[in-house]
Amino acid sequence: MKGPDVLERNSLDVDQQLENQKIKRLRTMVDLVVNLLRQTDMPLVEAVRLVRGVRSQALTLFPGKEQTYDLLYAPRFARLLREKYRITLED
Repeated sequence: MKGPDVLERNSLDVDQQLENQKIKRLRTMVDLVVNLLRQTDMPLVEAVRLVRGVRSQALTLFPGKEQTYDLLYAPRFARLLREKYRITLED
C-alpha cells in the first residue's frame, strides 16, 4: 500500500503534466496563428478575429490569467498586426 506522501507526489506529477500539456497547446496555437498571419494575405478583420480566438482559448485553458496573456502574447500579436497592416493600435 502506498503512503499519503507517494499519492500526493503522484497527484502533483499528474497536475504538472496536465499543466505542461496546456502550455504546449497554447504555444502551438500561438505559433500557428503567428505563422498564418505572416504567410497569408487575409483581411485585417479576419486577422483580429484569429487573435481574439487565441486569447479566448488561452483563457479557457488558463482561467483568470488575463494579465499573463496580456504580458506575454498580446504585445507579440499587436506588433505583428502593426507591421503587417501598417496600423496604429491602442494599448
